[in-house]
Amino acid sequence: MVGSGLIVLLILAMTCLTRGAMAARYTVGDHVGWTSPPNITSGFYDDWAANKTFMGGDVLEFNYKGTQNLAVVSREEYDHCKRVSKVLGEGEEGEGYAYPLPANANGMYYFVSTIDSHCKGGQKLAIKVTSSVPFLTSLSSDSLSVLVSAILSALFIR
Repeated sequence: MVGSGLIVLLILAMTCLTRGAMAARYTVGDHVGWTSPPNITSGFYDDWAANKTFMGGDVLEFNYKGTQNLAVVSREEYDHCKRVSKVLGEGEEGEGYAYPLPANANGMYYFVSTIDSHCKGGQKLAIKVTSSVPFLTSLSSDSLSVLVSAILSALFIR
């Protein structure tokens, strides 16, 4: 007979493995999209994010309104709208960029537009990302596979 603790552990491990299939997709700014002033006000994207819970594996969809780009930046670059050289996606109206948060993401993520004064005008987003299973965030996929294999082996040993 299999112990109830082992069954709970197996269910937890399987939940971790299927987390990617349950990842949420967020359209940044909803119908407004990723745009610059005068279409938004300062703090617009922070207000948009305020009632959402972002988790590792979720996808942020930045739908461009006008000529736009996107950069993931540090807190300092976000706070001071510093120009960065690494831009993830540039595009025109109707294009965009889908940013998948890493599966083991945990902490703050900062996004800005680097075009002209868009960032200073409010085209920036700061989100807090939490892990879906905190104690497993440091495990590599290989380690997680070994854990699941060990659990499955234990289930079938009499």
